[in-house]
Amino acid sequence: MVNKNTFLTAKPILYLLLLQLTAFAASGCAAKAPIKITDSIKVENRLMQSEQINIEKPRDYFTIGERLVYEIRWLGAVVGEVVSTVKGIEDINGHAAYVVELTAKTNDFCSKIYRIDDKYVSYIDREKLITLKHIAKRSEGRYRKDAVTVFDQFNHKAYFENHTDNTKKVFDIPENVQDTLSAVYYFRTADIKIGDKIYYKVVNNEEPYDFFALVKNKVFVATEKGKNYETFYVEPYASLKGQRYKKGKASGYVSTDDLRIPVLGVIKAPLFTKLIVSLSRIDRAN
Repeated sequence: MVNKNTFLTAKPILYLLLLQLTAFAASGCAAKAPIKITDSIKVENRLMQSEQINIEKPRDYFTIGERLVYEIRWLGAVVGEVVSTVKGIEDINGHAAYVVELTAKTNDFCSKIYRIDDKYVSYIDREKLITLKHIAKRSEGRYRKDAVTVFDQFNHKAYFENHTDNTKKVFDIPENVQDTLSAVYYFRTADIKIGDKIYYKVVNNEEPYDFFALVKNKVFVATEKGKNYETFYVEPYASLKGQRYKKGKASGYVSTDDLRIPVLGVIKAPLFTKLIVSLSRIDRAN
């Protein structure tokens, strides 16, 4: 058993975005071919089974300049885009930190109905791979938030300030806690195996959540562009103050190579249909 974070701890970041998108009419957005999840594929005229997929040992570092681009779909229509980038390294209070940025935007058509233009930036300690600082700039319809949280991992305190309404808050944090974006990248260094039950703690909306994830099985994910990914399937669960977080259900598929790329996320929102976040391209990864 390992004590690492999982790709789908990004769910709290994207959950509100995806739930809002269910209010959109799909007409006017270009539909695409479905993504296929299979237990076998043909490779050079021979059938390869999912049992043959090898989970490689992951890297223990992040690639500067890596840019992952994702499509957000609802009812088969593309309604937005998520881009996650390792921007570089900066000094945060005497610690070298990776700077990771995630943006989430609706496309031109859907923005005319409900515009979303969010940006999240995490500063991740280069040595310990824990969060040191998190910035959230959200623009969703009329809602605005421009906030920063500084994490004092030594004294287990977090200092939150919202520049939109000038509110401030200090709250306790668990040891080696992550924010929702840093958790995604921290997980990519996890040496996991099928059957692992993974526990971790993540701060979201100024609250420390308890998460655990089940690493269930290996499958192939085939995109509409003809790209086949060897992945493992993960189901995450969350609780706050001992109460199960039940606003929807999520699952994810992560590549089994040493890059541990989040390939596909599926969210089933309450009262609505499922929403899909799928990898469109990797602009740079060395």
